[in-house]
Amino acid sequence: MALPSVLVEEVSQLVNGITGIQLGKKQAAMVESRLTRRMIQLGFQTPDEYLSHIKENRESEITALVSLLTTHHTNFFREFSHFEYLEHTGLQALITSLRQRKEKVLRVWSAACSRGHEVYSLSMFLSVQLKRLAPEMTFEILGSDVDSQSIEIAKNGVYRWNEIKSIPSIYLDKNWVRGTGEISEFVKAKPVIKTACKFETINLLDFSKQLSGRTFDIIFCRNVFIYFTLEQVRSITENLMKNLAQDGILFIGISESLNGITVPVTYLAPSVYGHKRVVASKVHPAVFAPTLPLRPVPAQTAFTAPVAQTPVRVFSIDDSPTILSLLKKILTKEMGFELVGTAENGVDAAQKLKSVNADVVTLDIHMPVQNGIEYLQKNRGSMHPPVVMLTSVSREDVELGLKSLELGAVDYVEKPSLSDLAKRADEIRTKLRCAALSMKGGVRGVLEVERAFERTFRITSPERKMRVVFAGIGDREKLVSVLRSLKAPQPPTAVFIQGAEVLLEGLAASLSAGSGLSVSVMKSGEALQPGRVYLANCSGYEEFKEAHFEKRTSILVFGDVSGEVIPKILSWTKAHVIAEDLNLILSEQHRALLTSAQKVVPYTSFAYHSDECLSVEERRTD
Repeated sequence: MALPSVLVEEVSQLVNGITGIQLGKKQAAMVESRLTRRMIQLGFQTPDEYLSHIKENRESEITALVSLLTTHHTNFFREFSHFEYLEHTGLQALITSLRQRKEKVLRVWSAACSRGHEVYSLSMFLSVQLKRLAPEMTFEILGSDVDSQSIEIAKNGVYRWNEIKSIPSIYLDKNWVRGTGEISEFVKAKPVIKTACKFETINLLDFSKQLSGRTFDIIFCRNVFIYFTLEQVRSITENLMKNLAQDGILFIGISESLNGITVPVTYLAPSVYGHKRVVASKVHPAVFAPTLPLRPVPAQTAFTAPVAQTPVRVFSIDDSPTILSLLKKILTKEMGFELVGTAENGVDAAQKLKSVNADVVTLDIHMPVQNGIEYLQKNRGSMHPPVVMLTSVSREDVELGLKSLELGAVDYVEKPSLSDLAKRADEIRTKLRCAALSMKGGVRGVLEVERAFERTFRITSPERKMRVVFAGIGDREKLVSVLRSLKAPQPPTAVFIQGAEVLLEGLAASLSAGSGLSVSVMKSGEALQPGRVYLANCSGYEEFKEAHFEKRTSILVFGDVSGEVIPKILSWTKAHVIAEDLNLILSEQHRALLTSAQKVVPYTSFAYHSDECLSVEERRTD
């Protein structure tokens, strides 16, 4: 339903009056969409009914609207450069100050903590870093947000496992436990990181009385100023500084700036500030900029790593052209990285690494010649750079994902695609930086929480499923490799070959000899048997699709397939399509294939992802 603009404006003003968050014309579509959802949830048919509900239940409904219309996008260790700044510079200076004051508790305020990701990130970080720098000290963290519902979620400390996987392994270890029953896909924060965290509902426009007399050594107030006016930002910043210890550090979002407003702060690093008079540290004197009282802080340009260090040198072992291209885009010198070399398989990498000085290595699992597991078995040792798995294999996979960690990989990233690069880039950089700086010579094994989520894939009821392969004559060797990788039990596999009308019998014999599977030429109307492979010409595809359309189907498409057959492939709308990752796009039809496919991976990963699609997940019991 289309909502009248007067309702959208009235609700926006209500929320703005309480939180200060600006909900103007740019946010109108978002407000309307969420209000429509809310009305459907409550069962109201007209805007007038909903307005009456607001008037009759003002306090509870406004609380719900604040939660509905405030942004909750966050993740663990977001904008990791701030944690880096603390690790290399800020934390040591704060420890020195605390020791001079004869205090043993570091106090932190996460002033817009949303659902708690930032609070628990800080708790994990300080648990590791204080133990290293000042084991006699403890810490306390206050997490606050204007949305009381978000605060309740934060207090609970329960998150999906997929959210937790972005945490660098050095901070993940021993801090989370898997849920059971209905919450088996969730994890809960253990007391070791939860006990030091307290949560309160606090409005940044009015917190002076609530926090009167309380000071903090670190204040994180990130990615919230963008929702306020300049005057509100100035007022909030001045009040934050009143609660910041004299030698304390204020962090705002990397995309935010205090430029254009007059506030009593000193610029320390991009989006990092202190009081207008800061005593220089003997450990890192250069990081504290000279202060000009009440002078507007300088404008922030495009973000660069705040700690002046040599770039982290990365060597990537991967046979995916797409992944190598993505890494070149996100591992730049401006971000504190340098991609010093690449290899398409383990054998090639072992030779190249002899002459390349790398701080960290990314490693794929599925590669030709020598895969990632074989590489780790042969090469991983104390002198090898730390290895971060960057692979399309599920981290929980017992035979591959967890096996790579058992063999010495120190962290794990499930491969991003072009569509989610921006979301995953920060995770990749964070884990590479942590591995390079904190895990040299380290072999961590499998963490307790990872072991709790371990799984294997097994195809059940193969007679009700189907695998379809499209290939050209030039794909024969690749096809043999894929067929050889399939693990029983298997559904029938139908291979459609372009341009092979008179060659099918000979090709069937060749594939059978190379793969060890039973391969034969498909007959019209033939009942296909699980575990067997059938060859056919593409001209028979439409009849085949009609006969098997309702089955759970995995379609593999090699790059040698011509563009004319691609629309026919994509017409099987219920199928899960996996396309080969190539260096170039041959036609608009191929571009459509890459856009529509559920996976775009090198052919070396075809068997794994096809099996995964056709499998049901089963917990290991041995």
